[in-house]
Amino acid sequence: MSKLYLLNWVKIIEKHKIICLSSVVLLSFLPAIAQGQQLNSQENVTQSSNSAEDQALFESIFGRPQHQNSIQQVVVPFFINEQAQGQIKILLLSTESQVQWQAKQFLEKTAEIVRSDIQEKLLAAVDREGHLSLEALRQIGLIANFDQRQLQLHVQVSPAQRRTNIQSLRQEKLPPGVENAIHPSTLSGYVNLRGGQDLVWSAEQAGRQPLRLSVDGAVNYKGWVLEGSADFREGGKPAWESGDLRLLRDHPERSLRYIIGDLSVPVTGYQSSRPMVGVTVAKNFALQPYRVTRPINEYEFFLESPSKVEVLINGRLVQTLQLAPGKQNIRDLPLSGGINEVQLVITDPVGRVQRLSFPTAVASELLAPGLQQFAYSLGFPSSKKGSRSYDFTQPALTLSHRWGITDNLTLGGYLQADLQQQILGFEGAWATAYGNFGWDLAMSHASSVGTDYAFKVRYDYSKGGNVNASPPNFGLTLEHRGSRFAKLNSDADDTSSFDLTAYYRQKIWGMSANLSGSYEFGSDASADAYNISLGLVKSFGNGLGVNLNLNHRQDTTGKDEQSAYLSLSWFLPRKRQSITVTTAVSSADGLSNKLTWNQSSRKTIGGINTSLGLAHNSDGVGLTSRLSYTGYRAVFDFSHGMTLTQDADETMSHVSRLTFGTAFVFADGHFGWSRPINNSFALLVPHDNLRAYKIGINPSGNGYTAQIDRRGAAVVPIQPYRVSTIRLDAAELPIGYSLGSDSHTVLPSYKSGTLIRVGSNATVILKGVLVDSNNNPVTLQAGEITSLTQQDQQPLQLFTNKTGRFVVEGLQPGKYELTLFSDRPTKIHFEIPQEQIGIYDIGKLKLTLDSNNL
Repeated sequence: MSKLYLLNWVKIIEKHKIICLSSVVLLSFLPAIAQGQQLNSQENVTQSSNSAEDQALFESIFGRPQHQNSIQQVVVPFFINEQAQGQIKILLLSTESQVQWQAKQFLEKTAEIVRSDIQEKLLAAVDREGHLSLEALRQIGLIANFDQRQLQLHVQVSPAQRRTNIQSLRQEKLPPGVENAIHPSTLSGYVNLRGGQDLVWSAEQAGRQPLRLSVDGAVNYKGWVLEGSADFREGGKPAWESGDLRLLRDHPERSLRYIIGDLSVPVTGYQSSRPMVGVTVAKNFALQPYRVTRPINEYEFFLESPSKVEVLINGRLVQTLQLAPGKQNIRDLPLSGGINEVQLVITDPVGRVQRLSFPTAVASELLAPGLQQFAYSLGFPSSKKGSRSYDFTQPALTLSHRWGITDNLTLGGYLQADLQQQILGFEGAWATAYGNFGWDLAMSHASSVGTDYAFKVRYDYSKGGNVNASPPNFGLTLEHRGSRFAKLNSDADDTSSFDLTAYYRQKIWGMSANLSGSYEFGSDASADAYNISLGLVKSFGNGLGVNLNLNHRQDTTGKDEQSAYLSLSWFLPRKRQSITVTTAVSSADGLSNKLTWNQSSRKTIGGINTSLGLAHNSDGVGLTSRLSYTGYRAVFDFSHGMTLTQDADETMSHVSRLTFGTAFVFADGHFGWSRPINNSFALLVPHDNLRAYKIGINPSGNGYTAQIDRRGAAVVPIQPYRVSTIRLDAAELPIGYSLGSDSHTVLPSYKSGTLIRVGSNATVILKGVLVDSNNNPVTLQAGEITSLTQQDQQPLQLFTNKTGRFVVEGLQPGKYELTLFSDRPTKIHFEIPQEQIGIYDIGKLKLTLDSNNL
């Protein structure tokens, strides 16, 4: 192609005014092409380039002299490994190798694809103007080209250059949609009331026994929780006894819990728990239930081509993945405690299969590397004898701390001390391919007896079984306590002891077999004591199950005892009934038999559960019966027992017992009535229009969890720090009435209440036809309906179909304004009559020339 030919192209474009993106780009390369041709044919270029007419024409098209370099900008799509990544602005220079583009958007995409070291090189290659070039990518080792015909930028990243593809098989983050979850109310709380009443008829006493009541509750204000309890006994002195009272504050983002007041001190190892008043700071991973605290099991491998990867754990398929080429990292597999056999079956596009095996040891008490867990408490002993009292002369310190050292090793230490006794301990857990090891070594000092030590060493071997086999699981524990070793607030035993315990479990002939035993080496004053037990469990497909246990023991006095236990159970799932027959025989207690029948209601809430029992032993015959009811707002349990002794008098006694429980809750000024609350709750308050109708909460095949009805709002117990979805069901709601959203997502904190408002004052569904002044349908038109009566009501969207018809829900009687979204916005006024409910057909809404109300 000569330069004269190219200039003729320019004349044609100028003559016919053909201007498009591809032409502009092509013309921008004309100088480069012409210069290249000049090297091959100097004479032709000279003859055609010196024409003043050609120079003027070129400058009139491009706005610059013909031989002046220029930069052309164009937005083009770009691809990485043939996957579209969006569009990017390209700068076209004189040669193809000098093509440049904006680096920011490009680097955002490569950060997700290339290795970190290559990404760093790309960042270093960005020039002062913030641009990258083809030449820079090629020097780094990437394959990069600009397609001039298609106007596309293509970059190829080889599998070895790609970043590690991480596939997590466990959900660690909060579930999707949590960003829109309803958070707890500013002020909320609850009070539980439980009670029990006994009626007794026997030779020793008769009539009603003292009434017992228990009250507990909590108040939550912006995450600060005050909780307490109290007990009442009729005729007691005093009648009321105060329970624990404490103030609690959680920081879930750091998994920290702070407590001040009456404490239940968390302990570990040889520490002892006792009532105290004081302060506690603890790392509580329950505040982040979706966080993975165990070591992340990782399995890395490399794929040359796209492949299917099947993940098997102990012979069971748990996941199938389709992975791109490059370095892979599969982690967070659902492994069980013990030794697991992980196998990856890799199938490439041509059907070749590769198998990778990874034996992995897991211990439940391990922490991820670098993760720490601790509990620090400082307080004073408390006692409850009639009324609670505190001993502020005896401060006590309780500390424990654990560190995740490696994926297989976790170490910890603890301290517990007061002015008279101290105990210091060191513990750890180590998971290996040969089993899991654990240890606990403690030193104690007591001013009354001196210093001594104790230790416990355990070994567990547990291997997950595949579908065809069940490998054995067994464990050993050896414990020694010195004669002067004493826990805090307890005395030394004055005897040195060694205890050995062991267990062995395996499936044999379709049965679960468990053999366990213990041996205690006696001192000079006592004999050795031991216990050995064999258990067999067999389940059949028709609901039958058999459980056999054989036991032989000897105590420290040298007395032997043998016993056997046999249980036969039959479960009838369709009738929701079960029957159990048990027989126990002992060399010490003789023979005893028991027959039990249970029936459960199909309704989880609102049903009655029953049971009957008949027992016979050497003391006599006993008959028991029980009825229990769990309702939306209370729980009841009634039992009656009759005993006939086999002594000379053959006396008969009866005991009837009624227990009950209920709760009262509040959240941001609204109140509810519920069955007892254990932690957090959601309070669903209906709009005034809906108070006469039943609205079920969380419907299932077993009924509702709670219900809005004439008795008031619904209360749903929920777990703190876990995302819960609350669904509504209103089958009886009249047409036109609105629930609003029928699903709500909540994220509660500790002992918090979450207020959810249900429904609105809407009672009307509006339907009609929108027509113009000539009665022609206004088709496919969007608009908005705004209430002129209720200023706080949100505007509602309206759309007409191909015939001009529309239907809008969520309205109520009153005056409205309809605004149509068009080139010339139009407003129409209309009114829904008072007392109108259900569907209101307004007929035709006509657009007039002046858009006045019809």
